[in-house]
Amino acid sequence: MKEQAFIAIDSGKYATKAMMEYKGKTYISVFRTKMQEVSDVGVDIQPNSFKIEFDGKQYLLGDMVSENRSDFNLSKETLIHKIAIYTAIVELMKKANAYFQNVYLHVAVNVPIHVYKNKTLKDSFKEYIENKNKTIFIRINDKTHVFNLNDITICFEGMGLVYVNTQEYSKHSSAIIDIGGLNTTYCIFNGIQPEFNSMTVSPYGTNTLKATLEQELVQKFNMNVSASDLEQIIKKGYFSHMGKIYNNSRDLIEKIKKNHLEHILNYAKQHGYTFNQDKIFFSGGGALLLQKEIQDVFPNATTVINPQFANVKSFMEIIKVKYSS
Repeated sequence: MKEQAFIAIDSGKYATKAMMEYKGKTYISVFRTKMQEVSDVGVDIQPNSFKIEFDGKQYLLGDMVSENRSDFNLSKETLIHKIAIYTAIVELMKKANAYFQNVYLHVAVNVPIHVYKNKTLKDSFKEYIENKNKTIFIRINDKTHVFNLNDITICFEGMGLVYVNTQEYSKHSSAIIDIGGLNTTYCIFNGIQPEFNSMTVSPYGTNTLKATLEQELVQKFNMNVSASDLEQIIKKGYFSHMGKIYNNSRDLIEKIKKNHLEHILNYAKQHGYTFNQDKIFFSGGGALLLQKEIQDVFPNATTVINPQFANVKSFMEIIKVKYSS
């Protein structure tokens, strides 16, 4: 008799986060959603990077790929997300020492909230990720994997931990702001029910923050700043060149982060948000970058624990309820 494997995947523009529950154990996988087409790769593949062969072409996926290869398309019905989702599934199965022929795969994947609200777009994405019901053949790090995806569950981004802590959330009204790589998603919940008209998305993800930071740093210091540099500058909180730290860059970076949060909140207010709910929650990787700024504006708000995995955990609960007997 086949075992059931529950897999939840949030393939974002910045990173792909995935979780599997199988035989009472939980497995996770995280890698950067960056991909480039390659040929005859001779270098050693580093952790959280993958050499992929799919549909007759070869790709490099993950941390080893340059920041310039990040995907900035609004749609997730793209090859990079398809391959990232397939790779995450294979990685989780490997970690669990599970074999595709021995399990029923119950998979949940994410879509932007505007896609979730549109049946045509949602069905199109579902068919695309299921590979139009054709068997999936993918070679990862020189090993071939064969499996099928049927009846995947489509979940919307920006639900945070609502479906993980249903007993707690059911007692309150809440507003959830999910700050991702490309977009920020907003949703109001009355208990555990999402309010349809509140489900909206803005372009103010962390990529917008990085673009603004790049412009300001180049203008102030008259030096080139790469996409990889920006990633480190935001994390460190200062700009350095030739080993010298420019302390006056600290205030500039803090100001840009504060202004970015203001853009996020102003967009919400323009779309009917009053923030009069009982609870205000921030999730997504961007919530970590802006944690100080969020606390200054919303001293009583909560940045969920491990915000990058908040959506994944809710996706997991949804498919477990859907398929558990």
